[in-house]
Amino acid sequence: MADKSTKNFPAPQKDGVMADNALQAYYRTSRKIIQEYSRELDRYNRYRSARAYLSAAGTLIDNRGGLIDLYEACLQQDAHIKSVIETLESQVLGERYMMAMQQKDGRYVKDVEETKKIQGTNFITIIKGILEAKLYGYTLIELGDSIDPLTGRLNGVNIIERRNVLPDQNYVVKRQGQYLPGWDITSAAYRNNYVLVNNGDLGMFSATTPLILAKKYTFGNYISFAQTYGQPIIQGKSVDDGVEAKQQLANDIAKSASQRIIVTGLQDELTVHALAMSNSEKIFTGAIDMVNAEVSNLIVGSESMAGATQSYVGSTGAHQDIFRDRIEVYREYIENVMNEQIIPRLVLRGFLEAGREFKYANKLEMDTTNRVALFKILVENYAVSPEEIEKEFGVVVDKQLATTISSDTPSANFLTGEIK
Repeated sequence: MADKSTKNFPAPQKDGVMADNALQAYYRTSRKIIQEYSRELDRYNRYRSARAYLSAAGTLIDNRGGLIDLYEACLQQDAHIKSVIETLESQVLGERYMMAMQQKDGRYVKDVEETKKIQGTNFITIIKGILEAKLYGYTLIELGDSIDPLTGRLNGVNIIERRNVLPDQNYVVKRQGQYLPGWDITSAAYRNNYVLVNNGDLGMFSATTPLILAKKYTFGNYISFAQTYGQPIIQGKSVDDGVEAKQQLANDIAKSASQRIIVTGLQDELTVHALAMSNSEKIFTGAIDMVNAEVSNLIVGSESMAGATQSYVGSTGAHQDIFRDRIEVYREYIENVMNEQIIPRLVLRGFLEAGREFKYANKLEMDTTNRVALFKILVENYAVSPEEIEKEFGVVVDKQLATTISSDTPSANFLTGEIK
């Protein structure tokens, strides 16, 4: 991916994409410890301190492969952060975005035909890649030139392996840890096919990784605690003084925990000692809950929106407002990257028409109860088309019986079915 005059760089292909031989990376996502995270931070700090005095050409100084291993290890092994990311993705994907033209009054009018072009799995890959730049710190997106002849949509969209990307150096290496051979993504041969979304920092995962690594060992200690103190102790007494007889009784007692049955001698005695509750397990569960709350608050702005429960309605409403504000920030970030880096490249190659912008629909995000209440108000005061009701609720209706309802006319409560 470089226009530099050296035989060590692979020659670009005609379509301006990397040589089709696979990038080589090393994946180490098991048995990660906090000390590894500290070492990666030290290495990154040394890079930041020295990059002004080092020549970027020929020097691999921005290798974040170790950090990516830590990030992916936490994402693979922690169910909570995985569910939080799924919640976040559900709010930025779907039929929420469109290609639109801005009018003189500032309104955006949807272009249906252009919007169809950006629907499908390839644009989902692009949106996820932009979103992941907030989490990982950077993403390199490859935009292929081919168009699917059956669907008319873009083909060849890929996320380049992050371990092979040096984001601050705008460079991709074929083999992780080696500068040559590699590709300069700012060169004329590749700048229109590759989009580097660099958030300028180590990403949100830099704050969640030490918490999740600590949580993993806390959870392991909690399991050991439960196995040790969670079961009652069974004490056996035997009149036989023989060692073998006592050992046999001990083995029978141990097996009885799973078999639920034990046969003893006539004079043998068994006593079950239930442990007194000391709430010692809260040391572990409290730490686990604290980590889950911190991760949820960082990524989506609210632990209740990521699955936690609140004690009263007012608290849930406040968390919903914070959650929606945070999602709006993510959507604006995606819109900016799309309109500044992705869409111009697709217009340049003739895939999209000029003059349109990538835009999220200005639609209220609300639950079913509030949607029904809103439509009740609209139906009572405005003429709502049957198509709009069918699109929103999937209910086929005929013409509207009355556009206004007087205060003396009985009306049906949509939520309870009560006639007033």
